[in-house]
Amino acid sequence: MNFFNTLELDQSSTLKKMLSIMKLTVVFLIAFSLQISASVYSQTTKLSLNVQNQSIKEVLYLIENQSDFRFIYESGKINLDKKVSVHAKNQSVEMVLKRLFEQEEIQYEITENKLILINPIEKNTNISPKVSQQGRRITGVVKDLLGEPIIGANVVEKGTTNGTVTDLDGRFSLDVLGHNILEISYIGYTPQELKITDKSVYDIVLTEDTEMLDEVVVVGYGTQKKVNLTGAVESVSGEQLAKQPVAQASQALMGVAPGLTAIQESGQPGEDKATLRIRGMGSISASNDPLILIDGVEGDINTIDGNDIENISVLKDAASAAIYGSRASNGVILVTTKRGKEGAVTVNYKNYLGWSNPTNLPSFLGALDYMKYTGSDQSAIDEYRVGMATDPDRYPDTDWVDLMFSERNFQQYHSLNVNGGSEKVRVLASVSFTDQGADIVNYGFKRYNGRFNSDFKFSDKFDINFDLAFSRSEQNASNADLTYVVREAFRVAPIYPAIYSDGSWADGFSGGNPIAQVRAGGYNKKLYNEFRGVVKANYRPIDGLNISVLYAPSYKDIYVKRATKTFEQVMDWDAKTIRKKGDPNSFSQSNERPFSESFNAVISYGKTIKDHTFSVLGGYEFIKNKNEMFSAGRQYYVLQDYEVIDAGSEEYDFNSGNATHSGLVSYFGRANYAYKDRYLFEVNIRRDASSRFAKDNRVGVFPSFAGGWRLSEESFMKDIQFLSNLKVRASWGELGNQEIGSDFPYTSAIGLGNANYLIGGKIVNGASQTVLANKNIKWETTATTNIGIDAGFFDQRLTLTADYYMRKTKDILLNIPISVITGLKAPIQNVGNVENRGWDLSLNWQDRVSEFDYGIKFNLSDVKNEVAYLGGTQEIIANNSIIKIGHPIYSIYGYETEGIFQTPEEIENAPAQFGSLQPGNIRYKDQLTVDTDGDGVMDAGDGVINADDRVIIGDQFPRFTYGINLNAGYKGFDLGIDLQGVGKRDILLGGDLVFPLFNAGKIQKWHVQECWSPENTNAKFPILAATSFGSNDIQASDTWVFNGSYLRVRNITLGYTLPKQLLSKIFIKNLRVYFSGQNLLTFDKLPKGIDPLVPNDSQGAIYPIAKSYTFGIDLSF
Repeated sequence: MNFFNTLELDQSSTLKKMLSIMKLTVVFLIAFSLQISASVYSQTTKLSLNVQNQSIKEVLYLIENQSDFRFIYESGKINLDKKVSVHAKNQSVEMVLKRLFEQEEIQYEITENKLILINPIEKNTNISPKVSQQGRRITGVVKDLLGEPIIGANVVEKGTTNGTVTDLDGRFSLDVLGHNILEISYIGYTPQELKITDKSVYDIVLTEDTEMLDEVVVVGYGTQKKVNLTGAVESVSGEQLAKQPVAQASQALMGVAPGLTAIQESGQPGEDKATLRIRGMGSISASNDPLILIDGVEGDINTIDGNDIENISVLKDAASAAIYGSRASNGVILVTTKRGKEGAVTVNYKNYLGWSNPTNLPSFLGALDYMKYTGSDQSAIDEYRVGMATDPDRYPDTDWVDLMFSERNFQQYHSLNVNGGSEKVRVLASVSFTDQGADIVNYGFKRYNGRFNSDFKFSDKFDINFDLAFSRSEQNASNADLTYVVREAFRVAPIYPAIYSDGSWADGFSGGNPIAQVRAGGYNKKLYNEFRGVVKANYRPIDGLNISVLYAPSYKDIYVKRATKTFEQVMDWDAKTIRKKGDPNSFSQSNERPFSESFNAVISYGKTIKDHTFSVLGGYEFIKNKNEMFSAGRQYYVLQDYEVIDAGSEEYDFNSGNATHSGLVSYFGRANYAYKDRYLFEVNIRRDASSRFAKDNRVGVFPSFAGGWRLSEESFMKDIQFLSNLKVRASWGELGNQEIGSDFPYTSAIGLGNANYLIGGKIVNGASQTVLANKNIKWETTATTNIGIDAGFFDQRLTLTADYYMRKTKDILLNIPISVITGLKAPIQNVGNVENRGWDLSLNWQDRVSEFDYGIKFNLSDVKNEVAYLGGTQEIIANNSIIKIGHPIYSIYGYETEGIFQTPEEIENAPAQFGSLQPGNIRYKDQLTVDTDGDGVMDAGDGVINADDRVIIGDQFPRFTYGINLNAGYKGFDLGIDLQGVGKRDILLGGDLVFPLFNAGKIQKWHVQECWSPENTNAKFPILAATSFGSNDIQASDTWVFNGSYLRVRNITLGYTLPKQLLSKIFIKNLRVYFSGQNLLTFDKLPKGIDPLVPNDSQGAIYPIAKSYTFGIDLSF
């Protein structure tokens, strides 16, 4: 506790209303940013001049020296040699210019990019303008690669101040001297020089300066030049992520970066987030989740609006992640949000509207076919057919799946942000709303996001970043889990009714009616609120030295309401007997309030001396977490819709609560050195002290070393014309893992009130120890070696990145069984080692042919996982999975099959199996489990199929993951196609998802074609026969292990951006309309109706993945 104490420190009207709301919102936001927009037009720039009898040209020169403004004028039109006198003290630029030109026939205009255009005041005359005798006049237009005019581009005659800027149509006119050089430039584009010839009209095309845009990437506690990186870092742009219409940002990471696996196993609104893994799984019982930092502070990527993300960096090896120490063994994901930009205030509105439905749903036989395959005679089937048409209450044909997934799944998203500022103050403010409907009634998800990122520059040496963000979500679901909702819909046969003609609930099968349950059985509502703040101060006392201090509190409030409602089901349509469900009713509330705060102070210094560039960084950080939770509820409500806890029975109440806390104190450092930007070296170190370990094992030190060689900078490589970049790099480092599932795992667990004692003839509540203590536990430690290569060809149109890595984790924390005579649960021990080996590959091609630009990005990853040591134990079995030395973590464990029994004789001569057998049942292999000759080698079977015959039959984690991105653009049109998939993944399935007639269940259509029958003896799947728990054919075996590999068309987006010439007339800067389809097509080998993202070992309690169709706009003004 002393450690912790140290941490206390009708449509038109609707459209008009929407436009009115947007205008009011914009007016409010612009008013909020009034100081910003005013300062853009030079209100905050103050000048002091004391000029006596000097030329106008000299005065302009003095103004340029005192500010960031630049004067543009046409020579010969203005007499700059005229002598003037100007006296001003702390006056604005506008005031100084007004006084300077008040006696002159000169007008000026201050543009958004700090250019001041000076022109003579035009006089009304019918006389044609004369060209300057000093030269001639040229005209032209400046466009981008899409043919759009570039407004405000600088066009200057080289070596002079003679220049102009392009107008709203990208056009310019300029008097030039002879055949000089013309310089054309604009922010974000590569500057261009053009030789002036005898031509009078010029068409100029500027290209985006991609080298400038990709110059740096975000790394731990800073940024680095991309060409100088020595670690394995992948960068993903926020623009790429925002194109996908997903509610959870983690979904958008599927297939975008090599080495990053994103697995989405559910389509339930609010629960459709992806599980993220970087280079496989490195731990058994501790967390395998990567560390996610949002603007430098740990957070949940799924709570932020994807449209607020500027970029994401994925730190994959120890060299890039070691600076985060004990939190980084599973890799690090750095999320950087958008910030305000210098310039006039811009308002952006973005939305999409659409609908979604499941990618796959099982297709079951109807009532008549069901009766046929379950042994009903033809006369009964004929009678049922007639009854279906005349009396559906007694002769139902219920499509339970269709009734369950009956809702119109509407999706919508709206985002509004304001961005602008001056050199001194920049602000980005955004709000958004996400509404995710569901296929099942009473399910759904809504989220409200807000963000305010601001930057205040007080001087060239001191600035402050101040950020606020909030997220509020509402998630609705049934009070019953998916076992009693979706799985029941997959199980109950079509001959049982769901709803009678009078609207009453039928009894389904033995009281199981999932339609009644989801509509009348109650609800589970979760309200999530999060508020985050970040304050960061930066001070630069001298050139190259930066001192920053950051403080970031985060508060969450998680409130859950759950109600079980009593309703009636009619057991017999004729007798009208009633069954009460959800009895007793109940109502409960719970509230959880996590609070965390982070503080860090970082000092960095960088310097270049001739060919030597070095930088150093050092810092201190503490992180403190607290969490409190309580819940309470009652049963037997007389008025069950009066949802107040006090309204329930006092006799049947319940409550619980807990609290915990943890802390981490760290010191860290990094040093970089580069010689001629050719030979690169980096060292990182971090020292962590965690409250989750006992005093003697509390501190861990995590170093890393990395080097790189840019061969393309060597003289012997200069003659290779097609090679534009080549770098090899290598790194080694150690990382830790303190996410071990408990804040005090090293202590004894004492249960209060769980042991009663008899004292003085009275029963007294007591306490007892439940878990054996182990104060010797320490960090899980991961050592990673990485070798990589970065290459660019054909002027960087083709780029390649490849990495090979070895990742070894030791001292894995496990619960190894202890003697039962202790009466205690086993403590956690450091007893396991795990190894991962693999490689990552990324290939990108981007090019342009005339007005058509196109590109393709491909990434592929391979990872092999193996358990190396289990502390003397060879294996740990958990149901249908096993942890075994020499095999992947949580391998699929079950029976190996030898086909299907064809005759009674085969059954008689085979080893004893499960239950009664018949031809068409699965035949299991009798494994070698008996040592007949005593040599220690198992060489014979025991003649009985039992648990000892189980073997490893698959690996549920994908071996290969890959992604393909295709993009193209032509004259305002843009097309993007994202493909994503995995290879070598196995899935064990069972229960009502794949077993025919399981537990009085039903039959899927694919069962009829693929199950054994006397006419189909080569089938893989067993006979269509009723099964239940304990039956032979439903054992976990390789029969029910499916190939989970797939290729999915993850996203197709087609957009069109309207021409800027057209938009400028209606005061719109940019307008793009687009259509997007998500999860449109999947290629896989699973049975029809099952999505390949289904969780391993699923029995049918799933919420299917959804495909969606959306339309949207992206509007800026």
